Amino acid sequence: MYKISEDRAIIFTTDFFAPIVDDPFLFGQISATNAISDIYAMGGKPFLALNICCFSDNIPEVCIEQIINGGINKANEANVIIAGGHTINDKEPKYGLAVIGEIHPKKLMTLSAAQMNQDIIITKPIGNGLIMTASKNLSVKKTMYNQAISYMLELNKSASEVASSMGIKACTDITGYGLIGHLKNLLKASKVSAKIKFSEIPLINRVADISIEKNWSSGAKNNEKYLNKNILWDKEINFSQKMILFDPQTSGGLLFTVEKSKSTEFQKKLSKNKKLYVKKIGETVKKSNFEIKFF
Repeated sequence: MYKISEDRAIIFTTDFFAPIVDDPFLFGQISATNAISDIYAMGGKPFLALNICCFSDNIPEVCIEQIINGGINKANEANVIIAGGHTINDKEPKYGLAVIGEIHPKKLMTLSAAQMNQDIIITKPIGNGLIMTASKNLSVKKTMYNQAISYMLELNKSASEVASSMGIKACTDITGYGLIGHLKNLLKASKVSAKIKFSEIPLINRVADISIEKNWSSGAKNNEKYLNKNILWDKEINFSQKMILFDPQTSGGLLFTVEKSKSTEFQKKLSKNKKLYVKKIGETVKKSNFEIKFF
């Protein structure tokens, strides 16, 4: 955050990655939605962006145009102006945005603002990484694939605006480190622990079956290797279920910690957006020898 006056500050973020879908326009949409989400996770209003493009000489121009137009499509939906950008030659195509947003300095949501005895609430089901990995093996039904895509395309705008209006202070978006990684980052920064009810974690339909088939990306395996520390697992939770929680998400939902006195109203307001899947999954507790306890 860069404070420019008592009631105005600028926030910055950037994100880009290689295609996770074959359709170039859809890839552009997902990438832009994902990049803009970081501004929403801070409680800000995005307004300006630059394209980050990595394309090889053998990519048809029409595909490049579709990727960029997909990004413009979601930027327009978020009221963000894409004011140019930069392109380099790269064997593997990549696309994303550098995004600038505006925020009142006192309304910034951070990783370090969670407190004990708050409800933990997320706004989208998890599992899109598993579905995208499985789709490469042609082992995903079209309905399941489309559901994952629909969540990835949903801006976190409305959830961020509700949180800001209610004075919510702690938030993160759920992306590459999976649910566990991003929750652990928030807990560590805030010096608290968490108890999570596994059965309350919302999953995209049939993700559990996809995980049983071991459709785990290298990112999920790396997350499990490096993040599976100081976690207490209920004995009923098996390894394939654990891997869902380490699954890297693309354009995932927001994760909030909310005062219990505000929690019900907050969830009710979020649920007005029928495209979200709002769910309380646990609560923060006093910092202990475990970071996360699943029950």
